Amino acid sequence: MALYDERNILKIGPAEWPHREITPLMVEAVRERIQDAGGTLTVWAVLLEDVYETRLGDGFYLHVQGVALNGDDARQLAALAGDSEWVKWHVKSYALGLKDNMPAFLTARPESDEFRIGDFVVLLAEIPPGGTASRLNMGKGLREQGPYISLPEK
Repeated sequence: MALYDERNILKIGPAEWPHREITPLMVEAVRERIQDAGGTLTVWAVLLEDVYETRLGDGFYLHVQGVALNGDDARQLAALAGDSEWVKWHVKSYALGLKDNMPAFLTARPESDEFRIGDFVVLLAEIPPGGTASRLNMGKGLREQGPYISLPEK
């Protein structure tokens, strides 16, 4: 069952900086993916660690920059982006389900996971029919600012 965590509350409607607007259509698309997966959807996140912040700033935090429906595609996106002196990519899986008919994380997450369920909804809704991964935002700013990379077409 989903645990109470402010990051697990889905807010539909206009964006609150720095997040994107979440529409009912996005929520429905993710709800259908979860239902089609039998009630639990495993999503693989490609997470950005700002190494400068880890070493010299506020500490270790991960920011979701892309998602995939399988681990291989998530690892491939992270490899395409590549680590550098100040950026490190991580890949972790998360179980999503429905709580009160809304997408939610099914397990507790560490405070270092600095993202919300809404971030996953936006990214999952971005995956085209037949696709397996969202675009990966390689920037540290707002998602709309990019730059992006995508998996090569198969």
